[in-house]
Amino acid sequence: MPLKEGDSVVIWVDPKRVFLVKVEKGKKFGSDKGTLDLSTLIGKEYGSTVSLSTGVQAYLLRPTPLDAYNGLRRPSQVLYPKDISYMIYVSGIKEGDTVIEAGTGSGFLTISLAYTVGEKGRVITYDIREDMQETARRNLSFMGLLDRVTFKLKDIRQGIDERDVDAVFLDMPDPWNTIQYVHEILKPSGSVVIFVPTVNQIEKTVLKIREFDFVDVHAEELIVREYQVKENATRPKNIGVVHTGFIIRARKSIKGG
Repeated sequence: MPLKEGDSVVIWVDPKRVFLVKVEKGKKFGSDKGTLDLSTLIGKEYGSTVSLSTGVQAYLLRPTPLDAYNGLRRPSQVLYPKDISYMIYVSGIKEGDTVIEAGTGSGFLTISLAYTVGEKGRVITYDIREDMQETARRNLSFMGLLDRVTFKLKDIRQGIDERDVDAVFLDMPDPWNTIQYVHEILKPSGSVVIFVPTVNQIEKTVLKIREFDFVDVHAEELIVREYQVKENATRPKNIGVVHTGFIIRARKSIKGG
């Protein structure tokens, strides 16, 4: 489908120069490799190539959730792709599902959840900070996913409005204070997936989970190491992201069922 004004597109110059922009008349894209009139992208296809003002070639790619890290605002610490992808995978959510998230933050997990549940699914995201939710709204709008998300300015520790949801994702300082409500609103076999940065939080959260009818309880850490590939010199990169946090996951059972 040809690009039109308002569409989001990734301008890929090289692995270190990946830019997420919107197609807008009268706007210019600029980098150290050259500039580009964004109105000239109208009518072009994703996957095609363009020439910057310097003659350097760039590629037009369809944005994925990973590309959010190359252009969206993130005033708060955001989850890394390695953690988000695993959290979604183990949750088992699919197109058409309804999921709860708390807290919203800059909306990077929200983007991936909305991308996964599709047009027929729904993400309900809770946060106590209106400014963060406004940032998340703008980010989701930029990615074309805003219509799949409902924002609630509410403390999830005071209860959850929805019932019979497929999964709950928590990224908050004290998730153990929400477990009772999470258990009440999850469908049988529904997943709760939690991200915490410290070992103390793991212990408090898992002990609280064990007070309720959850099974398949795990606490895990993911370590990803990228390699630089050169002829006769392939080795791990000197700089990388190793520890980011811990993931806790469990599934709701029906006692005596």
